[in-house]
Amino acid sequence: MRAVFSVAATAFRESIRNKTMLAILLLAVGFIVSALLLAELALDQRTRVIMDWGLFCVSAFGVLLSILVGVSQVHKEIRRKNLYVILTKPIYRWQYIFGKYLGLASTLLVELAVLSASLIALLAFEGISPSALLFQSLLLALFEILLVAAIAVFFSSFSSPYLSGVFTFAIFVVGRSIPVLEKLAEKTHNAVGYAVLKVLVWGLPDLSEFNKATRVVHNLPIGWDHVGLGAMYATGYTLLLLLLSALIFSRRDIT
Repeated sequence: MRAVFSVAATAFRESIRNKTMLAILLLAVGFIVSALLLAELALDQRTRVIMDWGLFCVSAFGVLLSILVGVSQVHKEIRRKNLYVILTKPIYRWQYIFGKYLGLASTLLVELAVLSASLIALLAFEGISPSALLFQSLLLALFEILLVAAIAVFFSSFSSPYLSGVFTFAIFVVGRSIPVLEKLAEKTHNAVGYAVLKVLVWGLPDLSEFNKATRVVHNLPIGWDHVGLGAMYATGYTLLLLLLSALIFSRRDIT
């Protein structure tokens, strides 16, 4: 496992030093703080507006960073020809993929911690104590972001950054729309359309279960059991994607 952690540490340092990532992170913090301006227009709904907008920014910018950084993890090493040097060392390709993902996951964990702290500080400024619902929602957002990162790494193992980004974003959008697709499948009378919708529903990750901002805003219970199930679901799906990524990358001709 030493090789995996070595690759992860290198990937983490590179991501943290990435000026684009830092700029997006600062922009995300700025967007969270802008909730104060939106709250001024909400009159007696200040808390709901701040909570809703803050959680949206945490999720949206987290997913954005996971895609932008994830799709370039492997490609930039090939472009710089660093990968050829790395693979001459005693390291397997699956270790390289897992190490890259761990480095990306560590970066996203730091990013989410910064954004979450910004949101909590903003709420404290408004005299609002963070509730268990808020922490549950943030944890679910973290699991979703890590799962999206795994999808990005999967596509980057065999495709270009541009196509990987498009595919990952498309799966994210469809994954958030799984309940809509289920209802649409029930109403369709076309056999082919029904089959396609069912394949999407059963084959793609259901990301709608990780978006609980509405429940937090309206003070509806989420439950730690739901958080636990979400963690297991995201972990299982992530491991599957990483195994497939390692399998594909091990057979890829990068000469």
